[in-house]
Amino acid sequence: MAYTWKKEGPKALLAPWAPGYASTCADAFVFNFVYYYYFEFFRSIYQSKVGRVGYRGNMVLATCAGACMQLTTLPLQNHSTRMQTQTEKRGNWATAVVMYREEGLGAFYKGLLPCLLLSLNATIQDTIFEGIKDAWLKRQNLSAAAKAGVDLAKMKLREVQVGLSAAQAFWLGLISKLIASTICYPLTRIKQMCQAQTKRSKLRRTAGPTGHMEGKALSMWEMSLKVWTEDGWRGFIYGIEGQVFNASLKAALNRSAKERIQVMLFFLLFPERFRKMRALALAQAQT
Repeated sequence: MAYTWKKEGPKALLAPWAPGYASTCADAFVFNFVYYYYFEFFRSIYQSKVGRVGYRGNMVLATCAGACMQLTTLPLQNHSTRMQTQTEKRGNWATAVVMYREEGLGAFYKGLLPCLLLSLNATIQDTIFEGIKDAWLKRQNLSAAAKAGVDLAKMKLREVQVGLSAAQAFWLGLISKLIASTICYPLTRIKQMCQAQTKRSKLRRTAGPTGHMEGKALSMWEMSLKVWTEDGWRGFIYGIEGQVFNASLKAALNRSAKERIQVMLFFLLFPERFRKMRALALAQAQT
């Protein structure tokens, strides 16, 4: 951060002057929308076919949603990474054109394997979040029934809590993402290094059709060996503080907003679906 401040000034760190700001915002918006869409889509199918979603169900749903999300948003992730790491200042479209001219469509899908493996991040996060959320809501509904002096089975649906408060979702989202990001950070670093490779920075060179030496992108395994050879195990956790803090804070804010927006939208636009959500929450509290 100090190096960036000294070299490019405060504008390089502050939005909307930071390099790649527009691309990063688009990436974050699409990333979260697509993930939650896939997760809720698979969740509705699972509930209709199997029933209550437990720990194993959450793991399967989060893995599937994470893999689909990575396949959908990887081009934006690569573009955003290139915008932030390139030495020459270019616009969004100009950067995309340069990427395509250098490597074709493959430039937008660099780091595909580590990205798919990073579905584990979403699996860990959502398994923790949804598991604790269900247990907390069950406890809250049991407590509400006890205070009202009624049996849980006779509790009115309008009194059943179906979502976390903004503060509860924030802290739970922060903790779950902190754990997931810390566990998966070495893989995240390798993915970012694979994506940040440019035509000039590639270190593996082979003879091309004309006899000239051409740069080839390092694979995930080759990049891992390079990091281990140059920096040892510390190379896999370099920059972990900033990355984990950034990811955890964004996840906490996203969860806080998502929980309240979801409840409000279902209450206003889909009253029948909202009633079913309350009935399901009541049934889970009784088990």
